[in-house]
Amino acid sequence: MVNLSNNPNLNIDKSLNQLATHKNLEVLILDSLGIKTIPESIKLFPNLKQISLVNNPGLNLQQILTEISELPIEFLNLKNNQLTKIPENITALNTLRDLNLSYNKIHDEASYSYLGQLPKLYSLWIDHNKLEQLPNTIGQLNQIRFFYVDHNYLKGLSDQLLEMKNVWVIHAGYNKFKEFPSVFSSMKSLLMVHINNNEIVSIPEVYETEKYSLAGLILDNNPLSYEEIIKAKKTFKGFFLLSFEQKSYK
Repeated sequence: MVNLSNNPNLNIDKSLNQLATHKNLEVLILDSLGIKTIPESIKLFPNLKQISLVNNPGLNLQQILTEISELPIEFLNLKNNQLTKIPENITALNTLRDLNLSYNKIHDEASYSYLGQLPKLYSLWIDHNKLEQLPNTIGQLNQIRFFYVDHNYLKGLSDQLLEMKNVWVIHAGYNKFKEFPSVFSSMKSLLMVHINNNEIVSIPEVYETEKYSLAGLILDNNPLSYEEIIKAKKTFKGFFLLSFEQKSYK
């Protein structure tokens, strides 16, 4: 691993050339450098699996994705870059497993269609993206297992999530839900939901009558009444994890 972060005067091309003898480099951290592009010298590291580009607003993401497209990238961290779109050439990263898009503003449908074409994508972070609703194309992400959509402005979830047939865990805390989403009852692979710190006051009756795969639930810091909590505990009595703690709810 090499960490070159927090050095805005760094000549990245020169630095990468100086490191070229380290052919086994797997992790490169380039956070907070004020960079817009990555030099072609990135290709000197044929075993590079992880690249972090956190806090580099103004990134030319299309150029960067072109430069790294032939590398075996498994984790790409694009957190906090003021991104509004993902270019189509991200589909060339066919080894990508984990993608962090936190603290951006990616709302357009095309971006999520492109992400749906990444065959090995396992985990996706789109928390802190100021989303008021999920794009209609979100269901095309039917390959992912872990989905982080917390800290947005979501009030509900569309049936498009039903197309996400392989997701195991959803993090949806710190949104604006007033009712526990009924769509979770029809997601056949879903095992665990974190939906803490919302405005949930009720659990839909569908969870009392339907069979579902969900078996773990974090409902901490939601204004559920005592009666609703008792009902929920009876409804979800077979869960391996069930929490309603309200220590910090205001």
